[in-house]
Amino acid sequence: MPSFCFLSTDLNGTLVHAHTMQEMIRVGFPEEPQRFETASRAFALQTDGKLPMQETFRIAGEQTRGLPLRVAIDFALNRMSFVDGYLEFAAFLKEHQIPTAIVSTGYSVTLYAMRHGTPAPQFMSQGNRLIFAAKEGQVIQEDELENLVRCYIENPSLRSDKIFGSIHATGEVALGIQDEGDKARIVLTMSQGLGIPPSQTMHMGDTMGDSLGILAIAKAGGLGVAFNYNHALEAFLRQEGKRELESGHIFLIDPKGSKSDLRNVLPCVESLRKT
Repeated sequence: MPSFCFLSTDLNGTLVHAHTMQEMIRVGFPEEPQRFETASRAFALQTDGKLPMQETFRIAGEQTRGLPLRVAIDFALNRMSFVDGYLEFAAFLKEHQIPTAIVSTGYSVTLYAMRHGTPAPQFMSQGNRLIFAAKEGQVIQEDELENLVRCYIENPSLRSDKIFGSIHATGEVALGIQDEGDKARIVLTMSQGLGIPPSQTMHMGDTMGDSLGILAIAKAGGLGVAFNYNHALEAFLRQEGKRELESGHIFLIDPKGSKSDLRNVLPCVESLRKT
């Protein structure tokens, strides 16, 4: 019997350990460490709420220029490590047929690889679009990109095909999430489309990139969960979400560290199911 609730979650630092957008650069350009360092500085400022989303991805996007599609897919399949408890967390969502979305500033190519190549429950998604193009300069559209990712994963014999090495990132990023407030709007639009009210909706994240998403969902009567959270997010929620913390609409679960475990989030999901 499907559950009458909706779960939205961030990706980086929440479901996986790696900051996928910057680690993809490290893997793709091992001989050019300055690319990773430049992106890393920008993302560090953004996750602390000190650099706007648009500027962050302008800087970081430039560092991906020339990244082969094959490398982007392989990174998601072989280099992303999930936060402890992920398999049990995913199994719970599958067992109870809980509609799920990953709403993340991570790149869509990573979400496609996760959808088709990892033990994730079926999920909707909204991410930022790392633009890929063929040698001739023809931009790869999103439906074609997902199909290429799926074919690469499902047909290992095709992985050496030259097409996966001839398609490269252009260095441009089309923002599907314009700012921190966008996440709440996206999540509530998704839940509304499923016929699920805000009171049955939950959003989970770990840094200031999820601050307004967590707070807005809580203020709408749902659950906002800071999981594997950093200090900046905790300070923000304790100040701006004091009332929601006291009323049980915001939860702080596991400060950022090696002991964070997604199984500790399951009681929140269970309570949402029973509301």
